[in-house]
Amino acid sequence: MITCKQTNSANKEFQNLVKELDIDLAIRDGAEHSFYAQFNKIEAIKYVIVA
Repeated sequence: MITCKQTNSANKEFQNLVKELDIDLAIRDGAEHSFYAQFNKIEAIKYVIVA
């Protein structure tokens, strides 16, 4: 069973998932990661669904 929770970018579970994704993307992006990372900001996200 999957539980969904509506929240915002201040949610710690969401922040932890984003950190894990960033680690994975750093590996996949390689040398280009710093370029892509500039677009991956979460502070302004008002609505988030965490499953």
